[in-house]
Amino acid sequence: MNANTGNRFERGVSLVEMMVTLVIGAFLMIGVIAIFSQTRTTYRTSDAVERLQENLRFALDSIQPDIRLARNWGMHSMDAYVEVPAGIVVTCPDGTDITAWALDTALGVEAADAAYTLPCPAFEDNYRAGTDVLVVRHASGQQTVPTANVVQVQSDRTRSRLFNDGAPPATPACCTFDWQTHAYYIANSSSLGANVPSLRRMTLIDGVLQDQEVIAGVEDLQVQLGVDRGPVPDNDVERYVNPNDGLVTPADPAFDANAKIIAVRFWLMLRAERPEVGYVDGASYDYANVADYAPGDNIRRTLVNKTIVLRNYLGYSGLP
Repeated sequence: MNANTGNRFERGVSLVEMMVTLVIGAFLMIGVIAIFSQTRTTYRTSDAVERLQENLRFALDSIQPDIRLARNWGMHSMDAYVEVPAGIVVTCPDGTDITAWALDTALGVEAADAAYTLPCPAFEDNYRAGTDVLVVRHASGQQTVPTANVVQVQSDRTRSRLFNDGAPPATPACCTFDWQTHAYYIANSSSLGANVPSLRRMTLIDGVLQDQEVIAGVEDLQVQLGVDRGPVPDNDVERYVNPNDGLVTPADPAFDANAKIIAVRFWLMLRAERPEVGYVDGASYDYANVADYAPGDNIRRTLVNKTIVLRNYLGYSGLP
């Protein structure tokens, strides 16, 4: 039997077919890369927007309740019935005595227009020029327990008395709250770096005004005050003014002694933590007394405006 099965002819892939296959594969690869790139860009954009929204919510959750409590002295809102005994001392971290400023019961709310006016140095001495400062003073919203070295308020519905030795005074007999002085401002730097601005708050801790970062990525704070003008206030805002407006500045010739501050309007400008490739902020921002702010950079931003009625000022005669 002949074992020879004959010659076999096997044909391979031709050069032309190989070239066609490579071209098709290249187009498919380009499509996959384009889809991946687009997906990655979309993810980064969504992540940047979500972070901005999250930071915005956190900033608002920090500052709004604070403003609402302004001029709450425990169980009443009458500053004439708040006693600050001698011997209570509040200082900056360097030991500078700021007791009169920190425990000023006549000023539940005060603000500064495009100027740093706080008695303690800003974080790294790096206040962001052109931004406003907002200070609120009040007792805590919830009762607390007497604690040594903490400035606290003993209050009933008609009077309040401060103490800091952990031993509440016999009168008034009820109830104990922490004294809170919070001063908000913007610094050029933050925990994320020297070039990332932040919203910061100076807060009273154990008798010392300490500087804290509220949230990084806030580049502006602007404040206006809602004024109800007399001679008979009706608890309706007639005009919003900047903090340095003569209407609310006692030493100014335009000062109106019948005016009453009953609301705070503020703006926060938040920015992303880092530049975004392919994005340009081409907007022109106009808000408060900021006009035609056009960044023109690669950083995404969002601007929010809130108005808070000062409920503890309603029915109160005179400026805070």
